[in-house]
Amino acid sequence: MLLVMSRIARCLVAVLLVLSLLSVPATAQQTPVASLQALVAPFFAELSALRGLPSAGSPPPVVVRSRSETRRFLDQELNRKYPTAQIQAEQKSMIAWRLAPPDFDLRAFFLDLMEEQAAAYYDTVGKVMVLADWLTPEQQQAALLHELVHALQDREISLERFITPSRGQGDRLLAREALIEGEAVALSLEIMLEPQGLDLLKIPDLSAVQQLIAAQSVGPVFDRAPRFLKDLLLFPYTHGLAFIHQFRQRRPWSAMSALYRDPPRSTTQILHPAKLFDQRQDPLAMALPDLSTTLAVGWRRADEDEMGEWVLGEVLAGHMGEAAARRLAEGWRGDRYQVWEASPALLLVYRVAWETEAIAEAFAQAYAGLLEKKYPALAGKAPRTAASVWAWRDGPQGFLVERRGVEVLVLERVPSTAVEPIRRAVLSSP
Repeated sequence: MLLVMSRIARCLVAVLLVLSLLSVPATAQQTPVASLQALVAPFFAELSALRGLPSAGSPPPVVVRSRSETRRFLDQELNRKYPTAQIQAEQKSMIAWRLAPPDFDLRAFFLDLMEEQAAAYYDTVGKVMVLADWLTPEQQQAALLHELVHALQDREISLERFITPSRGQGDRLLAREALIEGEAVALSLEIMLEPQGLDLLKIPDLSAVQQLIAAQSVGPVFDRAPRFLKDLLLFPYTHGLAFIHQFRQRRPWSAMSALYRDPPRSTTQILHPAKLFDQRQDPLAMALPDLSTTLAVGWRRADEDEMGEWVLGEVLAGHMGEAAARRLAEGWRGDRYQVWEASPALLLVYRVAWETEAIAEAFAQAYAGLLEKKYPALAGKAPRTAASVWAWRDGPQGFLVERRGVEVLVLERVPSTAVEPIRRAVLSSP
């Protein structure tokens, strides 16, 4: 579900973040490209020195594009990297998880948002930094600084390869996006703070900075987006910055190179850096069987991926409150889901592992309550059939929440006749 969304989102809010920190006026003004290019070399050298990298060599060129040029380029990038079928698959997952309304058009949303917000980005193919022609000189300089970090990252690790999507590893990809953007924000902050005799470690609490980022009003397209997408667009920047802050409290900037060789493998490690740096806890590998022979003819698998702690927290927060959802999601260890389609119907199969049986039980109870909120027809039907098993039937559709040890199985909108076969197939799989 996250492969397209998280990667494309990187170019949308980088400038938003930096600009929020600068609080510069948004009066339109043009800056000659030659003037911008003259800033690149000293910025590049300063960033390289701060990061402990050898001489970065010649900096990348700067180009300035209009909104229409930016939209054309990003439309081409979307077509190049993501087949229509993949975008549609992620769209169906969002709808199945109730993270977007049934009529949501993911591709159209991104193109509109890009045109509205893509003020700067680093082109990993053309190796150029692209700035919007409607920014003020101060904004362009701030954007330039942020994108130069991405240029440095690209030369060290090849960003295109580092964030190449792997189907079914959405949570891992989002963690890598947070690493990339967290470093870019943090290094930019270091450069901006230096004239004041400050650095990142002298900011004990980043909550004010994160609030500034999140509080930005970014336009009508962003404003009407589903809450999940708003949060997703900001996650790599706000939580990535907090992660890098924790990293810098433990290690010098030069240690970033080693971190890129062994990066975080889950959003859990971004949200709780101690689970990476102190007592490492990598996610458990979870699997789901092929259910094509279990379901009736006409059903096809629309998508398969992992949720991860952060996205699961988003799902729970929509029904039980942000604080409670995040506390519960902290116990996540690994998961897998499949969305199956028999147009227009969508069904959901979800398998998730937790740190302890107690946490798994708490999640099962919470999700059983969540289902009754999502589907009011299920409420009040006394669904609990045995210890740690909840089952409902609504006409031809079946629903199930079952805990077995530290694992929980969730079935939503499954044909009633298929509930038991799917249950047996999943619970008997490795």
